[in-house]
Amino acid sequence: MTRITRRSWTQDHIDLLLALIDKGVSPMRASVALRRPKLAVQNKARQLGKPFPDVREVKAARLEREVREREAIERREQHRTPAPQSSQQR
Repeated sequence: MTRITRRSWTQDHIDLLLALIDKGVSPMRASVALRRPKLAVQNKARQLGKPFPDVREVKAARLEREVREREAIERREQHRTPAPQSSQQR
């Protein structure tokens, strides 16, 4: 038999949820932090007018950021000057 429980959202929980959303936390991580089901966290965020970003958008942004960082690393390595070779002593 399924147990149905309902917990009210306190202002502290709402503030924490909004802070987690602003920080870019996933719905799953927010549900763990708030000790509530993922669906309840997503629904409350939507009710508050601050839904979690779509997973596809988050992944696309992450991949784009990784590409930029990789290109920056490659540019830094290209501009690095080789160490001067020591002359042979006679």
